[in-house]
Amino acid sequence: MHGPDVTVKYIRLIWHLAAERVRHAGSGMRSVIKANPNWHLQPRAPAGTPEGGQWIAYLTAGAASILPVLMRLGPKAARLFREIARRVGPTLRRLPKQWGEKSKFPDEEEFDTETRRIGPMSRQRPGQPVLRFRNERELRNYLGPAGPGREWHHIVEKRLEVLFSPELIHSTDNIINLPVDLHRHINGKMSRKSSATNDIVRRFYVSRFSFRDQYNHGIDLIREAAEELGYDPDNL
Repeated sequence: MHGPDVTVKYIRLIWHLAAERVRHAGSGMRSVIKANPNWHLQPRAPAGTPEGGQWIAYLTAGAASILPVLMRLGPKAARLFREIARRVGPTLRRLPKQWGEKSKFPDEEEFDTETRRIGPMSRQRPGQPVLRFRNERELRNYLGPAGPGREWHHIVEKRLEVLFSPELIHSTDNIINLPVDLHRHINGKMSRKSSATNDIVRRFYVSRFSFRDQYNHGIDLIREAAEELGYDPDNL
């Protein structure tokens, strides 16, 4: 079949496919912007490197480091990791120290060679190793439930794993076990505007900060919220 009608139908098909590609790209962009409003400022590893195209995680504006993508654990490594995670879990009810000027995420070489998840002694939680997870589901799988009336809380919000890195966000340095009412009170404060945040929702206001500054803000916010509800911040 030939003729003008076929040509028109063909052109319409091409236009339809092009429109679908634009719609799909727009939908993806909306998701990125919603999760990370500063996506356009986020550096990526250069093409041609093993990490090419991946997010570059940074702790301060002037110090960038590329963190590896964690792989699935083998049976032996998983048992070791689970054993240590269960031992570390109860200590996560204590408020960690703030991120100091000299604090840094451990170098890759400092992590256990068998699991690549068990790091050196933490600066934020002295006496406990740093444990890192691929995502929140894995974190909950290894640490287990927070306990009756309690929930796991990310000090630097978990939605920012697209800005920093999953293993930095989902690490035992960035997790604390809180009472449910305290956790929800903190989330409520993060969802409100105030003159202190230039009438911007607090979570969007602080998301422009470095990891260290967001972390320290999170620690201060936990203390503030705990005192408002009558909790002892050093004995949560």
